[in-house]
Amino acid sequence: MSTVRLKRLSADHAQLREYVRAHPRVRVLQCEGDPPERYQLEYRINSLRSVAGELKPAATHTVEIVLPRNYPRTPPMCRMLTPVFHPNIAPHAICVGDHWSPGEPLQSIVMRIGELLAYQSYNVKSPLNGEAARWVAENEDKLPLDSVSLLPEEHDTDSAHEVTNSQPPSAPAAVETSTEPAKNLTACPSCHKRFRINANWIGRRTNCPACQEEFELQPIVES
Repeated sequence: MSTVRLKRLSADHAQLREYVRAHPRVRVLQCEGDPPERYQLEYRINSLRSVAGELKPAATHTVEIVLPRNYPRTPPMCRMLTPVFHPNIAPHAICVGDHWSPGEPLQSIVMRIGELLAYQSYNVKSPLNGEAARWVAENEDKLPLDSVSLLPEEHDTDSAHEVTNSQPPSAPAAVETSTEPAKNLTACPSCHKRFRINANWIGRRTNCPACQEEFELQPIVES
């Protein structure tokens, strides 16, 4: 195993351990490798599954994430181990987006899968499940099914001004030399709760886990 891959896998594992420790709805069931190259995760998020053609609520889900040999140049391989009814989830694969950046950390993929399960995120234009895409078109007013925020909360207020000095993930050279993506602090404009996020999440919308208000992720500008 190359030194670059070893460092990246180790960094992903450390970051994911911190994430699941802070997030009550996600936990690691098992992992394989040292550092891990395969994970099984459990999500406790309100979603749907189809049972004999009838939609039923589903609140617990198991996901497998495999980091292939060429990771992070190639994206993780993700699949459900429990059935889910969603436009972008098939038995063999989970579509977490059309564009993969090698600088995107594993934690970001874990968060995006949670947002899919909660129906906070979906793409009906190129679905893996056409029936689910049609259901979304007819029931958008009922979505999301779960308003949980997948963001990690910022607990360390003493380090609120610290930002990692790695290069943006869009720079290919930085991918080979940096194991930690750049970090920013953001804050909910309604309740002012702070969260630490990766730089490539800026501009996304999410729900605050403290007050449940939706807001756009923007970095805190210190004066």
